[in-house]
Amino acid sequence: MELHQLKYFIAVVETGSFSKAAKRCFVAQPSLSQQIIKLEKEIGTKLFDRLGKKVVLTEAGNTLLPGAKRILSESKELKIRMSEEMSGNSGILSVGIIPTIAPYILPGTLKTFKKENPDAVIKVQENLTDRLIDMLINFQIDIGIMSLPINNSLLSHRELFEDRLVLAIPSNHKFIKLKKVRLKDLDHLPFIALDEEHCFGEQVKNFCYQKTINPDIVCKTWNLSTITNCVSTEVGVSIIPLMTALTNTTRGMLIKQIEENPKRSVVSVSYRDRSKKSIAKKFEDTAIREYQKLLKKSE
Repeated sequence: MELHQLKYFIAVVETGSFSKAAKRCFVAQPSLSQQIIKLEKEIGTKLFDRLGKKVVLTEAGNTLLPGAKRILSESKELKIRMSEEMSGNSGILSVGIIPTIAPYILPGTLKTFKKENPDAVIKVQENLTDRLIDMLINFQIDIGIMSLPINNSLLSHRELFEDRLVLAIPSNHKFIKLKKVRLKDLDHLPFIALDEEHCFGEQVKNFCYQKTINPDIVCKTWNLSTITNCVSTEVGVSIIPLMTALTNTTRGMLIKQIEENPKRSVVSVSYRDRSKKSIAKKFEDTAIREYQKLLKKSE
């Protein structure tokens, strides 16, 4: 039983004629009649009594009619939904995002995305990198917004933007007159660090190690807002993402560029062999634009 056969069947019912049904369906009458005969053979009984030029539904035809209409209606709706989803304007998207990115670009990204794509449904999970990777592999989320490196051959990524790392200092710190700070100047300074279970904390630790810098860690915390508050109360200095600095409202804290210009690559990660939804690409583009807005605010 094929969709075009059901379409021909309904056309015959509604026009009361094989010839009129053929014209409506833009096919030759012999072709339409042949498809109806094939449908009758598959079902095992006649669907029409052919009374000269007039055709009348049999009992079997009356039984088939409501189901045939429902199938064609559902098929039409499915095509519409598929077309909308492929256009990227609707559908459901599950997004994972790490805590060192989410507070700074997620609210604006969601607001803009929903405004531009009102029929889309976005579901968000904020979690650590390792857990988001597990969710991607188990198809619990469609994409994960995080930073490199991502060491898993099952995954691929699209780079969204590079986020510079900057130095956060108390407003009365000795570095206040410096335009840029060299990393070696941080050696043995009181330092506030993010826990290494966050990928950003691990990145900063590795960066300092590579540059043979040994800051004096006086505080290790789980979130960046604690770091900015501690810096403002003169507990120590810290390296933070530029996006954190650009959205910071804490008083008593200043930002200095780092001479070596360290950066982190923010990416959208997905399962390598899984087709990416069009709506996912739109969400990624919106996140890029949101970061660019942050940069413009700082100019």
